[in-house]
Amino acid sequence: MSWLRALKETARSGFTIERKRLEPLIAMRGAAGLALVVGFTLAVFGPAIAASSAFGAFQAAIATFQRSWRPRPVLALVSGASLAVSTFVGYVTVSHTGLFVAVLVLWTFAAGMSWAAGSTGGIIAASNVSIMLVTVTLPTSVADAAAHAAMMAVGGLVQASLIVLFPIRRWGAQRDALADALAETSDL
Repeated sequence: MSWLRALKETARSGFTIERKRLEPLIAMRGAAGLALVVGFTLAVFGPAIAASSAFGAFQAAIATFQRSWRPRPVLALVSGASLAVSTFVGYVTVSHTGLFVAVLVLWTFAAGMSWAAGSTGGIIAASNVSIMLVTVTLPTSVADAAAHAAMMAVGGLVQASLIVLFPIRRWGAQRDALADALAETSDL
């Protein structure tokens, strides 16, 4: 496929409106997970930690909405863990401008390459970069950065736990992804 044709197909797919089935129960489960995490951390640890845990729970909830053959709890856990690592590495390097820019370039490149693996990985990786730019300013020490990173991972863990405890359309995402793959194969 030529570059011009690929660019044309990408532009066309970007302007195509997909009619998807609404999933309000999944949205309510994600919102409940976010509320649980934020409410608990706000009451126990304060607003700075609550913001970090909110980022982790929010990104994990967003990751579970993506069409993927991977189980949704795994997506939530990977999302929370990767955000925790990104934030910790970002905080440790932010005081050295050159090193932070190098990490930012590497993370951004990895996020761009993740889109080649699929939209789920791309969304998680791109969110890691943008959230890392915000959260590196919250902690004041390396120990605080580790606490913030841990709370982001906990946000993903809470979302994964809710998915396991309250399954909605069990294996539905995998069936949808398989149907999409088979439809693309039949188009060839």
